[in-house]
Amino acid sequence: MKKLFFLFVIVISFTLFSGCDGMGSQGDGFVSSSGRSGEVLVVCSDKQWKGSLGDSIHTLLMQPVLGLPQEEPMFTLSHISENRFVEAYKKQRNIIFFTIDTTIEQTKIAVNHNTWARPQLLIQVKAKNEQQAMETFSKYQKEIINYLLTSEMKRFQRAQRSKQNFYLSSEIEKLFNISIVIPEGFIFAVKDSSFVWLRKDTKEWTQNILIFAQDYRDTNQLKNEHIVSYRNTNTQKYVFGPMDGSYVVVDEQYIPTISAYAEFSEGYTVRTVGLWKMVKDFMGGPFVDMSILDAKNNRIVTVDGFLYAPSDDKRDLLRQLESVLLSVKFIQ
Repeated sequence: MKKLFFLFVIVISFTLFSGCDGMGSQGDGFVSSSGRSGEVLVVCSDKQWKGSLGDSIHTLLMQPVLGLPQEEPMFTLSHISENRFVEAYKKQRNIIFFTIDTTIEQTKIAVNHNTWARPQLLIQVKAKNEQQAMETFSKYQKEIINYLLTSEMKRFQRAQRSKQNFYLSSEIEKLFNISIVIPEGFIFAVKDSSFVWLRKDTKEWTQNILIFAQDYRDTNQLKNEHIVSYRNTNTQKYVFGPMDGSYVVVDEQYIPTISAYAEFSEGYTVRTVGLWKMVKDFMGGPFVDMSILDAKNNRIVTVDGFLYAPSDDKRDLLRQLESVLLSVKFIQ
């Protein structure tokens, strides 16, 4: 993985703020935003884009997505200079706008929503020179990535809500006492009182969702070793392949799974990414797992998405699955 551009150790004055007001008109009558999945439009001069600023933007936003079997960039970047930033480009869903001017006294980074279109995320960086712009962009790299990823997930969720399979969502609610938005195209592959496997098949790929729960005993259940082991226990029992005796397990032969705390409104959550494989077959691919502590009911609910797409890029297909997982809410 490429090294990130890190902040140089100098003192700089800046302000981080967010809001809904920005350039352009607000209120009703917005045009719909556009842009490909994962696309970010960067507005800066051609010289800046081809120089150090462009290099640092590429290094940060095009770093490989963790947990995929081949390198795919976190975001797809496009560029336009400010003098060519006309109305057509203002419809883009995700925009990072650099204003670099010697008259700027205080370096700022601002986050605005729905400035020229809806839904839209606009991140503005204003600095006196290119060096200060790079330093500010680097310092807030985590927040910038989180804003962009959230924008992408919300985009998928809007589409999924508009085509929700209410029957599947209702059946899962009865089994696990959770609400979840399951979009059209999925079917039950396995439906048990303690385990659900949903799948959506096309000619090119298959998306899968697993849901299961366990009683909460101690914090060790939210550690990587247990999450992987418990997932394997369930998939060996329920998730079979086309060949006799084939079943799904986590594949850590070449890429280890990575577990980390994830902010989630429903409770303490550990997000795990990695690869799966089919024992006694040649299938495999990426997965994303969310183990959520339901403290009021003393249990851990796991929602898991895994993908089989041997000939396709996997980033956006896996993000579609993760956006389903993020729609989970406990019913109290």
